[in-house]
Amino acid sequence: MSADKRFDWPALQRCLWRLHRDARPFLRRALLIGGGACLFYRARLRQANDPDFSVPSLSLIHEQSWLSKDLDFTGIFSGDALELLPQMVVRDAAGREFLEVEGVRLGFAQVGLTLDPELALETARTGEFEWEGEPVQFLVADPVTLFREKQALVERRNQPGDTLHLALLGDYSAWEVTTAVERLLDPAQNLSVSEAREFLALVTDAVRRRPNVSLDPRVARRLGTLLTSPTELSATLRGMLSRRAE
Repeated sequence: MSADKRFDWPALQRCLWRLHRDARPFLRRALLIGGGACLFYRARLRQANDPDFSVPSLSLIHEQSWLSKDLDFTGIFSGDALELLPQMVVRDAAGREFLEVEGVRLGFAQVGLTLDPELALETARTGEFEWEGEPVQFLVADPVTLFREKQALVERRNQPGDTLHLALLGDYSAWEVTTAVERLLDPAQNLSVSEAREFLALVTDAVRRRPNVSLDPRVARRLGTLLTSPTELSATLRGMLSRRAE
């Protein structure tokens, strides 16, 4: 594999599919982070096709900044991963061992600028997509955890890719909060108790760890009328969003 080769989301999906097929014990322990996780959320936002939170078209140069040189995980040590995936071990010219799946190198990080692996695992999401008619599932860091890490990286090194990732994650978390509140306050949704609890927990966590999400003008525009409805839940959500924005 060329040292400067980079991959788009379909290439990373192929890698995750192979891990799903041949190494599920690894996927049950490893948490996807970094550019690969950002590409996953980008694909999710594009799939949502929300006119207020659309994925912008980029120039070729900026699109290249989205490509990932590897697939990064946390929550597992590289040595443990090598033992779990012996059939995927590759050695370079110097004899150093690393993991490569479908041409994509796997990377491992035990610490970030703000990302704590144990806490990230507690708030992890289950990512999912379909590949060749088969559902593929994996653990992925939640968008607010990734947003905070990318925010710190932009402040530290200000690389073009980090800036693009940060903007996308900001849009994604704003979209999630907006649609979660809309579903909570729409009687036609007929949410179950567990569904309502999940959406409320999502909003609570987002505004706690990323307070300025409620200042996004698209969020305010979409939720303005809903939050003034004379219901206890509406008042609770209105207070939550306004209090966190102060």
